[in-house]
Amino acid sequence: MDKKKSKLKIVVGAATYFIILGAMIYFAPKVLMYALDSQYPMASIASGSMWPVLKRGDLVFIEGVGGKDSVKVGDIVVYRSDRGFTIHRLIEKNEDSAITKGDANEIADHPVEYTDIVGKALVYNGKPVRVPYLGSLSLFLNGI
Repeated sequence: MDKKKSKLKIVVGAATYFIILGAMIYFAPKVLMYALDSQYPMASIASGSMWPVLKRGDLVFIEGVGGKDSVKVGDIVVYRSDRGFTIHRLIEKNEDSAITKGDANEIADHPVEYTDIVGKALVYNGKPVRVPYLGSLSLFLNGI
């Protein structure tokens, strides 16, 4: 009788664990979308262009922005590009566009319209909030 109770306890415990884990995986992005006011609350770093601040495989949190006045020179911004999304530092603000550049890149990017900037890296104590290696899973699943 004790063996049956022990096995049942293990099965119930494992099922509970996986239900909680599944709920966290499902609801975390939704909660972050609300908390960070962003349609894209998380991003995986896919290249070394922002090294050493952000490394390939890092998962970063993205807060929403509301146009030109909500970003400043020095912010790490996420913008739509012809390749999808790019995460680079804002180095210059012009009237209708912004200039960005990866920290590890020698050359600045083409001008980006403010309407294409979808967010900026969430910062805590002057540093972007990142989870090392966690973004690698997303990169692997997307074949990047």
